[in-house]
Amino acid sequence: MFLLPVIDDDETQNRFWNASLDGRAIHSFLLWVEPHSNAWARRAAEGAGGAASAVTLDETPHALGRALVGLAVSPTVTIDLAEASAATGSPADGPRIAVMTGTAEDGALRLRPAGPRDREATAAARRILDGAGLGYVLDLGIGAVVLGDDGDGLPSAGTTELCDVAWPGRPGGDPVSFAEALLREGARSWTRQWLRTEEAVGTRREPLPAADRTWLADVLADSFAFQLYDRLAAREPRDPASEVARRRQEVYDALRLLRAELPDRVGRTVGMGIVAELIGTTYPCWNRRQFAVKSPFDYIRKIRPLTDAEKAEHLSRWAAPTAVR
Repeated sequence: MFLLPVIDDDETQNRFWNASLDGRAIHSFLLWVEPHSNAWARRAAEGAGGAASAVTLDETPHALGRALVGLAVSPTVTIDLAEASAATGSPADGPRIAVMTGTAEDGALRLRPAGPRDREATAAARRILDGAGLGYVLDLGIGAVVLGDDGDGLPSAGTTELCDVAWPGRPGGDPVSFAEALLREGARSWTRQWLRTEEAVGTRREPLPAADRTWLADVLADSFAFQLYDRLAAREPRDPASEVARRRQEVYDALRLLRAELPDRVGRTVGMGIVAELIGTTYPCWNRRQFAVKSPFDYIRKIRPLTDAEKAEHLSRWAAPTAVR
């Protein structure tokens, strides 16, 4: 079942709620998701031993530490953690992110520090996201950026379960497009971490099939990409022919095609949980605010599955058509 039995499709006020809903997403991540992501990284580091066990989340920005642990314990990646630490950006650019390049060597993906040009291109993309108010997605959910071209052995977008690591390809001539690629990777990392949190607290007996996980991550990635172009478009003169306006409409049209199936498919896939709420408050083709002000998770300090009685009471409260606002 989805979060609300009656959904308000009025999108006209969505821009006014950007800051509030951004804050809610940050709060939800820090309160519910990050503790489980950090616990996963500590268990993985302790279990792997060796260099991975030397990564200390207490001394490292959490996303960076989790990324280094994930890469160090991956059987398909070769990484020198000292090199990776040296590849981190300046704290002036925000939380440190390791920027590396990847190439296929001896059946594994070998990671090395990126050069100055690639690191500056990554920093420039982060500044674009910060300017649009979306830098928090990277700050909280990406600790390493791995750059590479097709054929370098990097996983395709959305095909890895590794959290906190972005695989955006290579920076091109358009910094906004590269910012979009980084933001999409941040959204995919968020989705994987939200799903892992639900699984850790017993919302599901086993992980979702890969196809469902990819679909959810792509919906969130598209929704955040729309947010980027919508916010950039609001700051420039109205020009339907501009690249920002064209890209905004392109992403919106693709998301609009999902509207009819989205509630039922999200409900069947993840039910009435925090992943559904994250998508509800981010997907732009309905009133995003309603999923915050009518949340079944308000006042829940420690994330857990809702009981059947809580679900029934919530759905009954908002079942009347007059409750749509």
